[in-house]
Amino acid sequence: MTHSTAKPPVPSARRLAYQALYDVLEKDAYSNIVLQRILAEYPLKAEEAHLLTELVYGVLRKYNHLLWIIGKLSTQKVKKLHPSVRILLCLSLYQLLFLTRIPESAAVNESVKIAKKVTHPGNVRFVNGVLRNFLRKKDSFRIPSRKEDALLHDALTYNQPRWLIEDWQNAWGVEKADAVFSAFNEIPSMTIRVNPLKQPLADFEKLLSEKGIEAAPIPYLPEGFTIKSGANHFFGTFLKEGLAYVQSASSMVPAKVLSPKAGETVLDMCAAPGSKTTQMAEMMGNEGSIDAWDLYPHKIALIKKNAKKEGITIIHAGARDATKPMPAVYEKYDKILLDAPCSGLGVLSHKVEIRWRRTREDLQEFPPLQKALLEEAAKYLKKGGTLVYSTCTLNSKENEDIVSEFLRDHPEFTPIDFRLEGLGASEKGMLTIWPDQAQSDGFFVAKLKKQSEE
Repeated sequence: MTHSTAKPPVPSARRLAYQALYDVLEKDAYSNIVLQRILAEYPLKAEEAHLLTELVYGVLRKYNHLLWIIGKLSTQKVKKLHPSVRILLCLSLYQLLFLTRIPESAAVNESVKIAKKVTHPGNVRFVNGVLRNFLRKKDSFRIPSRKEDALLHDALTYNQPRWLIEDWQNAWGVEKADAVFSAFNEIPSMTIRVNPLKQPLADFEKLLSEKGIEAAPIPYLPEGFTIKSGANHFFGTFLKEGLAYVQSASSMVPAKVLSPKAGETVLDMCAAPGSKTTQMAEMMGNEGSIDAWDLYPHKIALIKKNAKKEGITIIHAGARDATKPMPAVYEKYDKILLDAPCSGLGVLSHKVEIRWRRTREDLQEFPPLQKALLEEAAKYLKKGGTLVYSTCTLNSKENEDIVSEFLRDHPEFTPIDFRLEGLGASEKGMLTIWPDQAQSDGFFVAKLKKQSEE
């Protein structure tokens, strides 16, 4: 008896997109992590990898709009539809509405084909019926103008929850809010950080060229690159061997501002998954010491895994609640990075799903935690040491308000201004990285110095 050694066929981009969207929308997975896993697992051709990415991010960016259309087509309430049906309909409608290069018949037939594999015959007929109904009525689904219904118009145009649109328009004005919302609906560029411990920068650039990967340097980050084309080739050797790390350009800024040096003792208080931790170790030339804390043991394991892959030996990672005092390390550290847990409202470009998970009430839970973490950080820092506080949100109550209150309560700390090429200068030691200006995530960074003894 002979056994076939043939590998099972690689699923289509649409089938993989359905699975990714199901994981994100029903299992609370993060889209960027799901996509990285799928691209690493399946050897997709460039056009299939591109379609997969476009479908996943596209549906998530237009989710509000797509559900609105389904609500007009379905006799059942959208919330009562089976998740597989709702996701398949969104996947199909996105193609029919926004990917005009795909024939209508292909979009419908592929969705019906997937439906036959993931749900029962009654739902298959329902999916087919709704999509056929859409094709008959497609010219009638006009988004109301701002004059007709401003909030509904903006919610469907920018695909954001109404509460967030209201809050940011009130805080920044309609024009600035529009620019930020528009930026969040752009497909994010893949950015990477080169690991100089494994390969000199010049050699890495040569390797990129040899692999047919087009990359552009990030102005304020010598070790950072934006991948312009060939991103699908990147998920093999480069990542497995620790030659580079996929990281948002804005996310690289806090470590850049902290600027740890070889031989220093550094603390990363909320370190997982270790992107900033490993970045700092590389900046230090793997000389000195970095303590990396996080609340959960499985996240500590991830930090250790990333450090090992990148050839880093100075990171000492341990599970610890950073809000609980630890007198043994008071005034131990030359530099501290506190990239605090936050609402994540700056990363809605590549973690698109956050917009559908957050509520206005959720925002109240973060400031008390952030204040508690800062209070402890102040104790751990040496006199004359530097503290960087950062978040990946654009909520002032988690950013400027937190730092301003901390400075009022801690006269021994002073803000330190800094400037970054292409991002501008800080004010009172604080800088907001706007996604519409940086073409990257929204971030907040504050640099503070603890006064030395006279």
